[in-house]
Parts: sequence; C-alpha cells; structure tokens
Amino acid sequence: MDLNIEERKENPLLKRKEIKGTVGHAGEATPSEESLEKLVSEELGIPEEDIKIDNIFTIHGTQKSRFKAKEFGAKKQTESKESKSSPSQEEDYKELLDGSIADAKEKIDDMDDPDFELLMEVEEENKDRKGMKKFLESKIGE
Repeated sequence: MDLNIEERKENPLLKRKEIKGTVGHAGEATPSEESLEKLVSEELGIPEEDIKIDNIFTIHGTQKSRFKAKEFGAKKQTESKESKSSPSQEEDYKELLDGSIADAKEKIDDMDDPDFELLMEVEEENKDRKGMKKFLESKIGE
C-alpha cells in the first residue's frame, strides 16, 4: 500500500495532531482502521497506539482512499478521555449539536459544567462546522 500524508496539523487546545492523507491499495480491499494505523505509525515513526483513525473513504472509481486520523501524545490521554465520558453523554452532546449553531451555543451556555473537549470531538465527528468549532475553542481556552 502506498501512503501519502497530505496534512499534519497541530491542535494545541486538544493536545493532538490531526492528520489527513490518502492510501493507495491497488488490487486490495480498502484497508482496515487497524492496518492503516500501523501504516501511519510506521510512516511517522510513532507508536501505533498513539494513532486513532477517524474515517476512511474510498475515492470513487479509484483504488485509493482518503483518511482522517488523530495523533495523540500518549495513549494514556485518549484512554483517560474515553473513560471520562460515557456513551450516553456523547449521545446527549450529539443531540445537542444536531441543531443550529445558535441553538447549540445557547444550550451549551445554559449547562452547568460542560465537557468542551468532548463537545469538540462530537462536533468534529459529525457536522464539523467551523463556527461551532471556533465557539468551542474559545470556551476551551477560558
């Protein structure tokens, strides 16, 4: 497989790097998340457990796929973040962020102690709107 990392952007607020790239898989199926994590970790020279593949999409009519991934400084950071949030909290946040940006901002401002980092992850995994991410980044920075 032919790996091409097109972008590796530092996200200091969430203490991670965001990676975008393509992988050629001529004569093979679209790679699994596990095999792509291994390829990316080998390419970057970092431990495999520090990479999390967000998604892989095959480019129509080609034997190439686009992917998005996150690189964490240490696996412990992701494990602590995952254990801190429950699936129901993520679902609640997903439902909260499903409406308009204005409605979501109002609901977030009314919350007692929201997990802004989890809100950011849910937003990125779903609608990925610049305006909402900018709002959440400003809240993380407070």
